[in-house]
Amino acid sequence: MGFPSRGALEESSPSRLDGIDARLETSYRWSYCEFLKDTGMELKMPQLTIATAVVFCHRFYARHSHGAPHSDRFIIATACLFLAGKVEETPKPLREVVRVSYLVEHKHEYDKAVKRLQQKKCLEEQQENILQAERNLLHTIGFDFNVEHPYKYLLNLVKRINQAQVVNDRNSRSLAQVAWNFANDSLRTTLCLQFDAQNIANAVLYLASKLLRSTLEFPANWWDAYDMTQSVCDEISNQIMDLYDESDSLSCDTVHAASNIGEKYSCLT
Repeated sequence: MGFPSRGALEESSPSRLDGIDARLETSYRWSYCEFLKDTGMELKMPQLTIATAVVFCHRFYARHSHGAPHSDRFIIATACLFLAGKVEETPKPLREVVRVSYLVEHKHEYDKAVKRLQQKKCLEEQQENILQAERNLLHTIGFDFNVEHPYKYLLNLVKRINQAQVVNDRNSRSLAQVAWNFANDSLRTTLCLQFDAQNIANAVLYLASKLLRSTLEFPANWWDAYDMTQSVCDEISNQIMDLYDESDSLSCDTVHAASNIGEKYSCLT
C-alpha cells in the first residue's frame, strides 16, 4: 500500500469540510504537538513514547476534522499519549495523565485548573472524556499500533558513515545531533504519513549534511553509496524547511543552532 502525498493529504483532509484551511490546520497540528511534548515531559515519558503519540494524533486527524464533535485536539492528544504509553510499555495511570494534561492545557489559569480538578465530578468527567476519545482513536487507527520512527535508522546510517570515514568521529557526532533534531522537528509535519521511517532518516541526514557543508567536508554525492534517493530526500527536506518558514513560534531554531556545532539543543526532547 502506497503513501499519500502532501498534496493529497491536504486536499482530502476532513477539516476542509468544516472550513478549516491548510494553514489553520497546520497551526492546530503545531499546538497539539507542543501540548504532547509539554505533557509528556511533565509525565517523564520517554521521547519515543511522545513521538508515537504524535503519530497517532496525525493518523487520527487524517480521518477526522478538527471541527467535528468529539475531536477536541487536546482531549484527542491526551488519549494518544495515554495509548502510546501502553503501546511503548511506558504506561502512566489514567488519573495522572488526565491531571497533568489538564493542567498543561490550562497553564494560563493554573490555580483555577487545580481547584477544578479537586472536584471529584470534574476529574471523573475528564477521565471519561479521555476513555471515550481512546475508543474513538482505536477504531480510527484500526487497532494498528505499529509505528516506526526514523531514529534507529538514523543511528545505523551515522555508524556506517563513521566506519567508512566519510567524516571523522567528532564531526559524525555533530552530524548526528543536527539530523536527530531534524527528525524531531519532522514530527510536527505529516511526513510520517507520507514516507517510511527509513526515507525520513535518510533525508534528515542528507539535510544535515547540506546545512553543515561549510563546516564539514563531504565527498561529492556521498549519499549515493547509502541507497538514498535524492529526489525523495529533497522533498522531505523541503517540507522540514517549510516548517521553519511557516511558523514564527518555533520553540527552537534548528537552522540557527547549526551555527553552534557541538552544542546540544532540542525541540521535542
